[in-house]
Amino acid sequence: MKRLILLAATAIFSLSAFAQSETPVVKYLKGDIRRAAFNTHSYEFDDVKDTPAPKGYKAFYISHYGRHGSRSDWGGPQYKKVRDLLMQAKEQNLLTPAGDSLMREAALIYQLHNDMDGRLTPRGVREHARLAERMYNRFPEVFQDGCKHLRAVSSTTPRCIVSMNGFTARLQALQPDLDMDLDTGEKFYAYIARGENNTLIARTNKALADYRKTFQWDTVAVYKTLFTDPAKAKKLIPDAYDFQNAIYDCARVSDPFEIPDNMFRYLPFENVVHFHELNYLSAYLNQCDSKLNGEIRIPRSQELVDTLISQADAVISGKVKKAADLCFGHDWPYLGLVCYLGLEGVSERYTVEEAADKWLPSYFCPFAANLQMIFYRSEKNKDILVKFLMNERETRLPALKAVDGIFYRWNDVKAWCANRIPKTQIVAHRGYWEGNAQNSVASIRKAQEFGLWGSEFDIHLTADGVPVVHHDQTIGNLDIQQSNFEDIRHNRLANGEHLPTLAEYMAAATRGRECMPVMELKPQTTQEREDELVAKCLQALKPAPAPAGIPAQYARRASEPTKVVFISFSHYICQQLAKKAAGYTVQYLGGDIAPAQLHAEGITGIDYEYNVIAKHPEWVKQAHDLGMSVNVWTVNEPKDIRAMRDLGVDQITTDKPALAREILWER
Repeated sequence: MKRLILLAATAIFSLSAFAQSETPVVKYLKGDIRRAAFNTHSYEFDDVKDTPAPKGYKAFYISHYGRHGSRSDWGGPQYKKVRDLLMQAKEQNLLTPAGDSLMREAALIYQLHNDMDGRLTPRGVREHARLAERMYNRFPEVFQDGCKHLRAVSSTTPRCIVSMNGFTARLQALQPDLDMDLDTGEKFYAYIARGENNTLIARTNKALADYRKTFQWDTVAVYKTLFTDPAKAKKLIPDAYDFQNAIYDCARVSDPFEIPDNMFRYLPFENVVHFHELNYLSAYLNQCDSKLNGEIRIPRSQELVDTLISQADAVISGKVKKAADLCFGHDWPYLGLVCYLGLEGVSERYTVEEAADKWLPSYFCPFAANLQMIFYRSEKNKDILVKFLMNERETRLPALKAVDGIFYRWNDVKAWCANRIPKTQIVAHRGYWEGNAQNSVASIRKAQEFGLWGSEFDIHLTADGVPVVHHDQTIGNLDIQQSNFEDIRHNRLANGEHLPTLAEYMAAATRGRECMPVMELKPQTTQEREDELVAKCLQALKPAPAPAGIPAQYARRASEPTKVVFISFSHYICQQLAKKAAGYTVQYLGGDIAPAQLHAEGITGIDYEYNVIAKHPEWVKQAHDLGMSVNVWTVNEPKDIRAMRDLGVDQITTDKPALAREILWER
């Protein structure tokens, strides 16, 4: 009977596969359809070979980042849905042998899941133990001939901690004299596990919603496979897409739970391909150097890269004695890491459509995915060499010229990493207002959605003490500073919005998107009014409850000194902010005071017009030497953007954020 089930499913698979275009991804799935699980696909232990090291060089240190091993997923309700719907169909005598088999397998998965999301399975522990053994046997000189000390650090998530324990326990069993420190904690988690943000997710979801419209779904074949009467089954289960998606979720975790049969066999091949695409394209767009989001995503891996570099340098210099640094984390940070490094295959810059054809997700990011950097040194050559193993396979770094085969100079790698992302950040001048209105709520939301570092806006104080966001001092022929709020409230911006108060604007500025509010406090007619404006702006930063649907940790993020910048043409306002907002970045706009004087007053940055910096380029270095930040306004021309980038300013304020991003990321 089982053979008949498999034959029936295989027929569906073959017919569908015949119609499917032969892209690299499709060919890869045909090699083993279980790879359609993508990031819930269990690790494939391929045979690996090593290119001989250059003459005289010997491995002495390993830097390793490993994703946790096979785990349960977050699909409990989906597994239960499949089981329960098929049980109802069974009660009505609607199940074919294939349907009965699926019902039993879904019930087993639901039982094994046991309402424990993200729990490492026994297979996951074995994966890490085997990875450790393969590393040890592959590079015995690192462990047996060198330093016996290793350090392992894990994400605070239990599945990562257990993976770390499985890995290190196997090393200890292989060589009992190894001395290992194991650690975890919130500060480690902050760089080990940094992945996407809300801006990336929103941009990706929009792109995938458009892409999904191109799919053609087979909603008939699965009913014919599982049910004796497809018409009656359709009444019981009217949503074919949702039902098949639940089956796909069951199939994705069959390997981690070590269910021997391939559960993808119940679905038409092209539907498996589509579900697979939606899963991995989301990951590619959110986590990798995609054409859509790469300039936003790649910088988020910098702290992890910097940590791995500093750890290696400490060993190379002899300040620290270690054979290896082992780091245990998650899939999304792993993808960000290997893409930051620019490793071949995984870090290519694709559109959505290109990635759907060419990017091999299960090859790059299965359970227990890992990056190993193997370091080599020679007694006769001062150059330290490194090679990269991605999932244990030797992998090239195309941006650099290899010294010999697959080996790169460590100093070249560090120089590449140091220049991987622009040091100059982009601030949208009065928001990203193209096609909108300056200083509108829509303009700051567009800046957030574009993933900009910051968005600048202007704040006036009405005669009756209400801070409002507007650039010009007049609105509707009324002077804002000489008018009460109710007299100007009715005025509309160019896009139809009413004049926003600072409170309304900050509610939008802090809604969970990582875009710095750059608050320009406009000079007032008296120092008393400037004191009042400073006080009102600081009051606007105080924590408030999160709006509905927004995680609490995102509420009023600007209450943290690192989450807001103050700027002003008023020297007095900047002086008061320096006194009353210690720790915040305060940048003076006037352009008439050298950095040293401002620094002496506690003002922490300059934000000068482009022509001022062009006349005094030495002020950039002077400010940086004093620990001050440098912003430049308003930089719109390509030659000026390049000039400020080459000077190394921290931010440019521009009316053309898209152009600035394109130029700053010139490759």
